[in-house]
Amino acid sequence: MHFIRFSILLVIAAILLIACRQTSAEKKVYTPAGDIAEGNPVMVAEGTSSATDAGGSELPETEQADVPQDGEATDELPVEEQETEESAQPETEQPDDSSEDEAVEGETQDTEKEIEKIPAPQLPSRMSHVVKAIFETNKGSFIIAIYPEIAPLSAPHFIMLIREGFYDGIVIHRYESGFVVQMGKVFDENGTPLYPDDPKKAQLAQITIPDEPCLSENTATTISFAKPDAPDSASCQFFINLGDNRRLDDLNYGFTVMAQVVHGMDVVRSLRVGDEIGNAQIIEQGMDPGL
Repeated sequence: MHFIRFSILLVIAAILLIACRQTSAEKKVYTPAGDIAEGNPVMVAEGTSSATDAGGSELPETEQADVPQDGEATDELPVEEQETEESAQPETEQPDDSSEDEAVEGETQDTEKEIEKIPAPQLPSRMSHVVKAIFETNKGSFIIAIYPEIAPLSAPHFIMLIREGFYDGIVIHRYESGFVVQMGKVFDENGTPLYPDDPKKAQLAQITIPDEPCLSENTATTISFAKPDAPDSASCQFFINLGDNRRLDDLNYGFTVMAQVVHGMDVVRSLRVGDEIGNAQIIEQGMDPGL
């Protein structure tokens, strides 16, 4: 009886011993003693190209640890993002070579705008090219000097109208004391010709000229074309300034001084609405105006 118990104990002891040895063998497979001694429990930390499980099998690429290598910049952007970031830099940080050219151009434009204006009293002595004309009215006659030098577009047009007899028989249609006396109107407010027996007047009134700068001043005695509030619209109506109207120099695209009353300003001041220009003509060389 004692022998059987002893035998059973021996068998149990043998089974326990075998079980302990198997456990020790399994631990060596999952935790190699060499790795523990070297302090590298994770194989991918060695920089190997692929991770392996404890049995040495290669893991799927999606399961590999995404661990940056030593010295790698962890905040480095992908190429596409770098390009986007560079392109997002403000344009003001880039040197603009055109800025100097624009500045020079602006200075040139400012210089061009600063045009000397010749005061009315100086016009007779400073103009080398002068064309004179005489206007005979029911109140008397006055003589004007036309200056193509300061009005290369307006002056020739004015001379043409006088030569064509446009102002013969024209009625003064506007007078404002201290401001202007105006003439040359050939259509009423409805567009009906005021001189139906002289169709040439209506034809000439349709001709317009481009705007040009005012190189003198709209002051007493000077003459400019009248025009509506539109660019390049001057045609045939003109006014004689009775006072200081320099605000007109640049108003409404500019009223260009093209001529000046040089004799008979008292007659001009006496003109009223309804008075008539009997005749207007260019004073040709050797012609005696009789004044």
